[in-house]
Amino acid sequence: METVENYMSSEALIHLLIEKVAGGGNLLLDVGPTADGRIPVIQQQRLLDIGDWLETNGEAIYETRKWEGAEKNDIADVYFTKKGKDLYVHCTQYPTTDLKIKGLKKASSVNLLGYQGDVKFKKSGKTISISAPVLTPGKLTRTYAWVFKLENVLK
Repeated sequence: METVENYMSSEALIHLLIEKVAGGGNLLLDVGPTADGRIPVIQQQRLLDIGDWLETNGEAIYETRKWEGAEKNDIADVYFTKKGKDLYVHCTQYPTTDLKIKGLKKASSVNLLGYQGDVKFKKSGKTISISAPVLTPGKLTRTYAWVFKLENVLK
């Protein structure tokens, strides 16, 4: 006798996924079929929404690791993963001010996954400041969380 209140929203599930992966873990979802083997529609929708978000942002989740520099960068609603020399900055709320990421060398580029325009950034000492672009609904899809990719910033 489940109701919609018994389920986390797609947004909450994506935020949970980001939090767990950024902490060095993984996320196991319990999807239970009905007695006749069907997956309930609400569970199907959550899985499809997560898959849509991962279609754009999956490189920031798959085969990534926890970034040791995250402790120096305690920013509300921001999580970090790394892969090779690249750092991924996951924002569960779209930034309204510059993101200042400490402990980095010069980045070769900064991109917002799923966005085709330029992202402005500057380096000062060991800090990179990212200016989030102004977005309109038509410029970026799958907006439960946003990921900036900083290329060639890690040793």
